[in-house]
Amino acid sequence: MLLKKQNWWVWLILWIVSGGGHAVFLSILLDNYDEEAWYAQKKNWILGLVCLLIPFGIMLFVFLIDMLIQAAAKLEVPGKEWYLSPFVWIACLIVPIFGWIAFVIAFLYLEIATLVALAHGKGEKYLENKEKDIENI
Repeated sequence: MLLKKQNWWVWLILWIVSGGGHAVFLSILLDNYDEEAWYAQKKNWILGLVCLLIPFGIMLFVFLIDMLIQAAAKLEVPGKEWYLSPFVWIACLIVPIFGWIAFVIAFLYLEIATLVALAHGKGEKYLENKEKDIENI
């Protein structure tokens, strides 16, 4: 239901309230969660917690960005060639000032473009697939 075109404003409110955490929920609805990825391994999160809270915070931020990137790719947000490459994100973080500014701009672009894609109804085809799966059960 939340992937319907008229519910884009719900995602806007979730984005504002959750501080970016909505990307995880959106990725779950779009079936982006990969059980073989680094974020599905409990040992990685435990190691991040044991090594103080700074690595855990960085891991959480990278996880949120990864979920947002995967959701944007599924919703066909333009620029896949750039934001799906980890090297672009790493280069933005390494280069001082200009890279950091580019990182913030790219992050905001993904957030806003994902909301626009939902407003244009690009999430509805995944909703139809879920309804078919429910009917087959």
